[in-house]
Amino acid sequence: MNNKIIKANIFKATVTDKTNWLFLKLENELGNIGWGEATLQGKEKEIFKISEQIFGLVLNKNYSSPYDLKKHLPFKNILEASLSSSIMQCLWDLQGKIERKSIGTIFGKSHNKIKTYANFNRSTTDRSPKGIESKVKTVVNEGFELIKFAPFDEVISGMTSEEIRTAMQPGLERINVIRETAGSEIKLMIDCHWRFNYETTINLIEEIENLNLYWLECPIPETTDFLLDIKKIRSIANSKGIKLAGLEKKILAKDFESYIKAGAYDFMMPDIKYAGGPDELITIEKLFNKFNVHFSPHNPSGPVAHAHTLQVCSATNEPALMEYQYKETNYFDTLLEKPNPLIIKGFSKIPEHTFGLGITINELELEKLNRSIK
Repeated sequence: MNNKIIKANIFKATVTDKTNWLFLKLENELGNIGWGEATLQGKEKEIFKISEQIFGLVLNKNYSSPYDLKKHLPFKNILEASLSSSIMQCLWDLQGKIERKSIGTIFGKSHNKIKTYANFNRSTTDRSPKGIESKVKTVVNEGFELIKFAPFDEVISGMTSEEIRTAMQPGLERINVIRETAGSEIKLMIDCHWRFNYETTINLIEEIENLNLYWLECPIPETTDFLLDIKKIRSIANSKGIKLAGLEKKILAKDFESYIKAGAYDFMMPDIKYAGGPDELITIEKLFNKFNVHFSPHNPSGPVAHAHTLQVCSATNEPALMEYQYKETNYFDTLLEKPNPLIIKGFSKIPEHTFGLGITINELELEKLNRSIK
């Protein structure tokens, strides 16, 4: 059956003073709507500038499968990948509605609930010990067994190793507060946002080796120039009982291959907003399976990316570990006509009896938040 996309729109929803969500809406000639998310903080104008050209690659083109249009979409850089991946999200949402199946069912749904961890970093506006202690108690009391935080606010790009060692001290104090508050049974993940170098990462591991960390995420830049250093860091971290995680901004399966072959990470974290959309994450997860790499999709954004990631995780070969942006804003729920499933005791339930994505944006609420990005 041939289909045709007749309308494409992009929306910028400003949900906090530091966070914008970028949503795409595609409509086919049958009047069905498909939703995607292209959130890339601080790059909204750049994405908007290329949107008309990229929309032109899919508008009014006959197609029978999302794959027919994907071959025309560009993925040369993160801006193109954000928009093209979001278009693929929309297309699979539409495909599910046409087939009257969920996206997960199309890809071979095999899981009814997904282990989920709470990333409480952006929702923790009070970064003092008392503020962090209060937030950790709330998260743990909700039943999450795995939690993540990015504690190194004071470490910034361009610092020398000596400056990094000094600047990371407040972050180490935050980690200690989290561990003391959460208790020893909670699995703690620490995100470094590429702020360290090889030398200071080793210093960091020495400082935290007795805190029973589950994983260390993105300590140094992730280019092939640093591949040997990343592999060494993994080996040292593993010797201390700490796993290494990363690769949240890689594009398509091919970008992961050199890291997989090098044995760079225990967990790799493709993001549905950048890596190529739902079908590409399924391909990537199968690739990970061949090399015993754990699949844990990066998912710290809005409700549409969350819903798409949940659908993908329902169809993986091995159970995934999924990220949840813990309560940064109530708009995560109120922007939807029906919220994403509740996370109960650290598990996200897969929506049942739904077609496509399983959620619908409340467009009246979206318009209240929509901001010009021209």
